[in-house]
Amino acid sequence: MNLHHWILALAMAAGLLGAGHIALTLLVYHSWTIDALWFLGTGFAFLIAAMANVATLTELPRHSKVLILTINLIMTGYFAVAWTVLPAPQVIVGGVVFLGLACTSLARQFSRIDSE
Repeated sequence: MNLHHWILALAMAAGLLGAGHIALTLLVYHSWTIDALWFLGTGFAFLIAAMANVATLTELPRHSKVLILTINLIMTGYFAVAWTVLPAPQVIVGGVVFLGLACTSLARQFSRIDSE
């Protein structure tokens, strides 16, 4: 499995986490509340971060690659903090997915495939 496949697989997992949050919002929260909006917004954040990672499968300028690495590190940090409030398996999965995406982003920075 090459780097492109890892990025695609991890981005798909992140996208599924986001889509799951979005789809489950009204099942978990039966009315629009602050908590429901945060849950929905978190799903959108996961989905947008996943799409940003899919963009790395094309040739991007170095500053865009650094931005996507930053997104992945922030999302990894988000899951690390979330673990302190909600120590659940899905938090571990999210953290591992975004840590994996951060590692693949970093690998792409130094990859000969994308050298500029």
